This record gives sequence, C-alpha cells and structure tokens, in this order.
Amino acid sequence: MDSDPGEVRCGRPFELPAPGGLQLLARIPESVPAGQQALSGTVEVTSREAVRGVWPAAADVFLVRDDQVVTTPVAHDAVGVRWELAAGETKSMPALASLTSCEPDGAPLPPGRYELYARVVVTPDDGDAQQAFGGPWRLRVR
Repeated sequence: MDSDPGEVRCGRPFELPAPGGLQLLARIPESVPAGQQALSGTVEVTSREAVRGVWPAAADVFLVRDDQVVTTPVAHDAVGVRWELAAGETKSMPALASLTSCEPDGAPLPPGRYELYARVVVTPDDGDAQQAFGGPWRLRVR
C-alpha cells in the first residue's frame, strides 16, 4: 500500500517529499494528556527566496504513528491571506492538530509516541500552488 510523497490519507503510509523553497518549523508542546481532543501551536515559515502570494490562514497539521497517518488536518476556513516573504524572512501562522483518530470510530489517540508534520500550501502570484512540509517532530500522548 504505497502513497505518493506528500499524500496525507488516513491509515496510509506517509512519505515526506523532497524539501522545496520553504522551511517549516512547528512550535508545539512535546507531550499532551490522553483524551485531549486537539493540540494548538504555531508554525514558522521561512522562505529561501522572495515569494508573494496567497497563503492559508493556518497550517495543516497531522500525526503519524508506525509510518501510518493516524490524524488528518483539521478543516479550517479556506480564506487565503496575502503574504509577502523576503528571502530568509520568517513569519508565523497558527496550527491546530486533531488528537482523535481519523478512522471512522473517531476515538481519542491512545497513549504513545507520534510524529507530527506540518503542511502549508501557498499559491505564488507567479505560479501554481506549492506544498511545503515540515517535520517530523516528536509528540507523546501520555
């Protein structure tokens, strides 16, 4: 059961795609209590080159365990935000991760160690939409 790099589908393997022009760094707690429904933090986006375009209001965040996607990004407003980043500049955006399974039962995640990934999709003024990924960062559900 293979997945394409960057494909985020419940229960499927996740493979981090090759790095692009944006670097993502998540600022999130390292552990959360079992039963908590969501985890909030921020994602810092740094561009290797100047970019102007439409960005999401928040980063997509999801969790992986044993190489399988176990939570999918939380739905948020599709309203884009105009951003302009100079080369080397960093901006922050909110991030919210679901801590309930993406499986049909929607159960809380069991205690254990997970990997957290962030995704930002930007549509530059001069091109097609591009996905940028960051991670993995360790998260422990206790």
